[in-house]
Amino acid sequence: MQPDDDSTGADPDVPSSVHLARESWSAAALKVEPVQSGTLERSIKLTGKVTLNEDRVAHIFPLVEGRVDEVKIQFGDKVKRGDLLVVVQSKEVGQAKLRLYQDRLARDFAVTKDRWTQEATANAQTMLRLMRDETPIEKIEQELKNRPVGEYRDRLMSAYIGRYRSRKQMERLSPLAGDGAVTGKQLLEAEAELNATGAALQSIVEQIQHDTQQAAAVSAQAVKELQTRVAVEETELRILGFQADDLTDLDPTVQGVAVSHYPVRAPLDGTVLSKDVVLLERVGPDRQILSIADLSTVWVTADIYEEQLPLLDRLEGRVVRVAGKSRPDETFEARIFYSGDVVDEASRTISMRAIADNREGKLKPGMFVSVDIPASSERPMVRVPLSAVQEHGGKSFVFVYSKDDLFERRDVTLGSRNTELVEVRTGLRRDEQVVTSGGFFLKSRMLASLLEE
Repeated sequence: MQPDDDSTGADPDVPSSVHLARESWSAAALKVEPVQSGTLERSIKLTGKVTLNEDRVAHIFPLVEGRVDEVKIQFGDKVKRGDLLVVVQSKEVGQAKLRLYQDRLARDFAVTKDRWTQEATANAQTMLRLMRDETPIEKIEQELKNRPVGEYRDRLMSAYIGRYRSRKQMERLSPLAGDGAVTGKQLLEAEAELNATGAALQSIVEQIQHDTQQAAAVSAQAVKELQTRVAVEETELRILGFQADDLTDLDPTVQGVAVSHYPVRAPLDGTVLSKDVVLLERVGPDRQILSIADLSTVWVTADIYEEQLPLLDRLEGRVVRVAGKSRPDETFEARIFYSGDVVDEASRTISMRAIADNREGKLKPGMFVSVDIPASSERPMVRVPLSAVQEHGGKSFVFVYSKDDLFERRDVTLGSRNTELVEVRTGLRRDEQVVTSGGFFLKSRMLASLLEE
């Protein structure tokens, strides 16, 4: 940056330079440093508020209507996820559990019956195959000994034995007919009997083939329907909050009226912040009975004014420091996760939110805090330490070291600053050196020479 046309811009009555021999620098604590160039780190202090982490708050409503039988917690208690909070006696729950119990019994009976039906069907198919192969009766009985075939065994065996006898009768009479020992009428009657018993056996075989397949399919379908019904009823109870263990040992003969109990459990680890339920009270899905908050993390909210927005770009993910009045010497870190999208029309501010670790419980929701937000300039600038800047006659100036122990007064225009550095907008170049310590001594020498004049 080039200085203005008037290189000093100083009052013509005030000397524009001061001479100080190098051997006197130490006594004057004089220090000379090059002009710095770079961004200016600074911070913005805002007033914020500690609030609940809204992602870790649970407002609890019972999902069924009923009467409160037990209240297990008190206001302010710390609970773990899954802890039992309240027990509600509900007719709706009791009826749902009884239906489930009855359908489980029916399903178990159907499964047992289906297992027998499928086995009997398989054995009947084996029996039909043996009969088609003209297997001897003794071998069929041996093959199917102690194996269930159901009602089909007697029907098939009776028809098979009848056909077997008719065939044996025909085989006995046929040789005798040639010798005249048997009349043609007797042979015809035997042949007719063989045809009739064969037809009867074939009809029974076809019918039993169809009946067994149908019985097996119907039995399997009955099991599937009952299994589906039980699964639906279990799911309905799981939706209400029951765990698998709650339903495994369901038995009204043992539990009695307790089968209608509906447990309200903690959905997360936290602290009971509100309790609006008492013993024997009627409750339902339309009324909140408890609220629980996980206070291991909290939100810190602060409003950022519109004119500060350029300094606060890309805040998300940055860490800010938080301090409360109750612990002014202790700071906490919070990470920004939301830096606002809409300017509030009334306050002309944007809401910023950060999340802070609060496992020690020192940040209390509702308390006011100061929020220190780091903000840096994007553009490089000429900057000097604050100790380099002097004031006189309403003007800011620095001492620039030239040569031969000569220090030139240089008026400057200042810009942004932080606790250590200040931006110099006009009056200095990057290749110059300024006095950063001992400037007050030079200023005193300069004013003293003015008085001497």
